[in-house]
Amino acid sequence: MSKAIICDTCILIDFVNGRSSQITELHADNIQVFINPVIELELLQGARNKIEMRQIEKTLAMFRLLDMPAEVFDLARQLIKIYALSHSLRLADALIAATALVYDLGLLTYNLKDFRFIPELRLYSE
Repeated sequence: MSKAIICDTCILIDFVNGRSSQITELHADNIQVFINPVIELELLQGARNKIEMRQIEKTLAMFRLLDMPAEVFDLARQLIKIYALSHSLRLADALIAATALVYDLGLLTYNLKDFRFIPELRLYSE
């Protein structure tokens, strides 16, 4: 795994819910873990109450939040044009993949099927 990755929402959900220590292990291995605003919002959206919201906010503070410049949106637009019909690429996943590509980061995800058809994207699952 490279020394810097972007972490998909599914990984963070397991970490917040105590089902995975993968984030702790990445930090211990000095791997920088990034998120983008889409991942941040997806995670916040999943809070069921104020206690969970605070726990999610505390977890989000562990990560560096990447900006999403116009280049990310331009690339996401291209990815949707290419893969939305053939592979059901969704908006959030296109923005996450585009962020990884623009910043030259690998993407850590459990949902390889959502991204494996994008040839330039470096995927990690565990």
